[in-house]
Amino acid sequence: MSSNERSRARRFAALAAVLTAPVLGAAAQASHCQPDEKTFFSCVAGKKTVSLCGQPADAGLAALVYRYGLPGKVENEFSATPANGKSFLGTVEPDSPRAQIQEIWFDRGDVRYLLTTCLGGDCPYGGGLAVLKRGKVISKSRCAAGQGATFSPDLVDFGDGTEHSKSHTPLLKIDDYSNPIDELYPVPASAFP
Repeated sequence: MSSNERSRARRFAALAAVLTAPVLGAAAQASHCQPDEKTFFSCVAGKKTVSLCGQPADAGLAALVYRYGLPGKVENEFSATPANGKSFLGTVEPDSPRAQIQEIWFDRGDVRYLLTTCLGGDCPYGGGLAVLKRGKVISKSRCAAGQGATFSPDLVDFGDGTEHSKSHTPLLKIDDYSNPIDELYPVPASAFP
């Protein structure tokens, strides 16, 4: 290899390292889950990361944990374990004939922290985090585009309704619940004739 070819190869390698470093760094920071945990949901919503993680145990999960905050700095955490008696709740709701909203949340007092994903062609965005107080949405943020924010089938199989959905852990209870989905996923005015 000539010195010009080696020089070009080094420049190409350096450029490739610069171009791929931010992408790899962002992917590595897109979860608050620990190395010994399974990531069941994680996305960047606004400037912060929201994650739902599972601590494996011999017989299922030892813990199901929600974490939220800046990369490397958890600001809000909720843990459900068999010992503490806490659990997460979940449901699935149709949003339109071609869209389905999947939801997992926990309540802390009168505040609800709600993770959502929207699947189907009529979804205005893929997923996000909403905070509700006494049933009213007080904040909401969408997962960054292209992150594919979905709930892992290792945690839950969402069907076309709650009767066809199955949680794989007693730390997540699936039932018919109601959240203000119309506020989180409004139907665009263009959908009406």
